[in-house]
Amino acid sequence: MYPNLRYAVYDILGLDIQSLQLIQMYGFLLALAFLASGWALTTDLKRRERLGLLEGIEEQQEVGRPLAIADIATSAILGFLLGFKGVYAIAHSEVFMGSNAKDAFLSLQHGYWITGILGTLLFVGIKYREKRKELAEYPTPTTIAKTVMPHERVSDIVIIAAISGIVGSKLLYMTEIDYTSFDSAMNDFFSGSGLSIYGGLILGFISVVYYIRKKKIPFFQMVDAAAPAIFLAYGVGRLGCHFSGDGDWGDPNPYTKPFSWLPDWLWAYRYPNNVLNQGDLMTDCGGYPEGLTDFCHILPQGVFVTPVYEFIMSVVIFGILWKLRHGIKAHGLLFFIYLIFNGLERFTIEMVRVNDDYTVGGLNLSQAQYIAIALFTIGVLGTIFMTKRQRDLVAAEKQQNTPL
Repeated sequence: MYPNLRYAVYDILGLDIQSLQLIQMYGFLLALAFLASGWALTTDLKRRERLGLLEGIEEQQEVGRPLAIADIATSAILGFLLGFKGVYAIAHSEVFMGSNAKDAFLSLQHGYWITGILGTLLFVGIKYREKRKELAEYPTPTTIAKTVMPHERVSDIVIIAAISGIVGSKLLYMTEIDYTSFDSAMNDFFSGSGLSIYGGLILGFISVVYYIRKKKIPFFQMVDAAAPAIFLAYGVGRLGCHFSGDGDWGDPNPYTKPFSWLPDWLWAYRYPNNVLNQGDLMTDCGGYPEGLTDFCHILPQGVFVTPVYEFIMSVVIFGILWKLRHGIKAHGLLFFIYLIFNGLERFTIEMVRVNDDYTVGGLNLSQAQYIAIALFTIGVLGTIFMTKRQRDLVAAEKQQNTPL
């Protein structure tokens, strides 16, 4: 496993580049997941715009005003926080994974002043450059009208989904923990561990829907376009769970490998050098040199490799949805099909995944499985309703194209 990129580069290329330990493996692949989803969403929104299914809206923008003190202050504060606390969090992720995460976030001792100052200068410089370019084109204050297409809002949508998704994932995860004090709950909230994907999907969905309503983007058009993108992002994100060894693995696998050619890491894996340092201490740290000995634990027995299974299923489902989108006429149908796949995928993987079960109405299932059942049910009902509309639209199109 690769807790950070330093481990990965050493294992693959034999090079020990210390600066790469600043980039945590899970965060690196999570960033790639959002980039992948942004590409898929942008591609499909552009397709819908070419077909005339989506239109832009005209917005009034004020330009030509001098750089305000408030703009400078906002850029300076954001740049300082990212440089001071953000860089430190990347370099010392273990501080923010523990029980004192809240204190670490709020403390002035846990931060790099030099990168904070550099971040301030960088962000203020970028803001100044943008304003200078604007004033060169509009030397006097004026108001202009600009048509903004839906695909041009993808960066905003991805940022909103990322922030609200992480918060939602944390909040839903915390509902399963019995906290002894408010302080311990806050420490857990600020820590870098403990996320529940359904919490992220739910709060991210609510936040994005609020945004697209404000920007007058048709709801069903957007969720149809987002359906394949979400599964692509989910699959790439699960690779982050796997390669970092963040504890999102399955139950112990007691079964004998059915085929000799099947690699152990795909059947029953012990996650050596996992980022949680769970399991038994390895005497040789998996062959890593002395400088790479912070993560030297291995699980006592092989477990189901659930992140890899979810990656495979997500890529397959992404391919199916990506193909189906071309033939769907009833807006919303693809989204309901997505809900069916989402419920099936998560309910199935939870059968062999480490989780806590709850008994409700005689059923003993995990929290994720109850949510999966709800999403599957909504998906089936919506698909039944939308399928009739799909047939009517296809029949009407054929009749329209039939020569008299």
